Amino acid sequence: MNRSQQGIESRPSSKARLDNYRFSGFHKSHIGAVKSCLDYFNIACSEQWVHGMTGNAFIAVIDEELAAPNVGEPEEEMFALARHLGLNIEGFHTFAADKETFESLQKEAWDAARTALDRGQPVFAKELDLGNETSVVYAYDEDGYYTYSWHGGDGHEGSNDVIPWTMLGRNYCPCLSCRERARRGEWAQEAISVKAAGEGGYISLHAASPCAPSDDRTALLAALSFALSFSRLGKYEWGGRAFYTGSAAYDRWIAAVRSDAILGFYMGYYADTLYESRRNGYLFLKEASGRFEGELSAALSRASAHYKLVQEKLQALSMMFPWEQPGRPIEDPDRRKEAAELLSDIKRLDGEGEQWLERLSGLCV
Repeated sequence: MNRSQQGIESRPSSKARLDNYRFSGFHKSHIGAVKSCLDYFNIACSEQWVHGMTGNAFIAVIDEELAAPNVGEPEEEMFALARHLGLNIEGFHTFAADKETFESLQKEAWDAARTALDRGQPVFAKELDLGNETSVVYAYDEDGYYTYSWHGGDGHEGSNDVIPWTMLGRNYCPCLSCRERARRGEWAQEAISVKAAGEGGYISLHAASPCAPSDDRTALLAALSFALSFSRLGKYEWGGRAFYTGSAAYDRWIAAVRSDAILGFYMGYYADTLYESRRNGYLFLKEASGRFEGELSAALSRASAHYKLVQEKLQALSMMFPWEQPGRPIEDPDRRKEAAELLSDIKRLDGEGEQWLERLSGLCV
């Protein structure tokens, strides 16, 4: 993706501002928020270590309609795993069915965000300026939040402007381009992650603080156990949508490609994000093999070699659908056929990867 990873300097008249807090730029932006917080507290941690120890490197999530990337992921569970890295994350992650409850949660989150920033704690939120994405909140003033994200803080005219605190959960990018698109009716204002958002919506805002990290073996076992249990869910409900994980996610994806039920834009989006995850999974296992000794180290090295194959296949898929694909069906039947066959290979390899994770879990006990 050709998307900026660094926000430019802006100078809001803020009551609190974290000058050394920046957006990390992961495609899985909620995992990127974890890395941003670690960096802010100067907690040394590679990108692959964050992906691996949160379990993200080894999971796959596909919604039933294949049109909601970065939605429905087990974010709270992954944030909880960040404790093993030395990061305590607490906040809001909830739905409001009606306007009154939604506005009450907005106010609670606003109060919590200001308190955290006043204490020098980094804050991040989802559905604040970009739908389905997590942004880091580096400052506030009397009107609202200032963010760095895939769009905010990257030089677009107006991108450094305040986001009213009453827009949390409503995807309000303040840049001139997005505001013009909204006025033309090209940009929905309701929360994208919630079907028929209506008067209610989804509130997700968190703050982080440092804590004592776990030893590597404890952290590794927790991450692997989570990834395995989540992948075996198969199908689950979240926010009014059905989601698939593990082999069921691949089955749904392959069926959608074969029946021409997925738009090119989402094909590229899913391929790109999953490639990022598995590439970091391969690098994570490689790094972990150097942190342990004996049988566990050897098994981690062999597992890393396997996931190198997985990430190579996903890289090939991503190159077939490079960012940014058109928002229309994949018209070439031969391209669809090739993509479905490649996904079938990835499904098989990823399933074999889960067997490696099982072996590693057993060696960690």
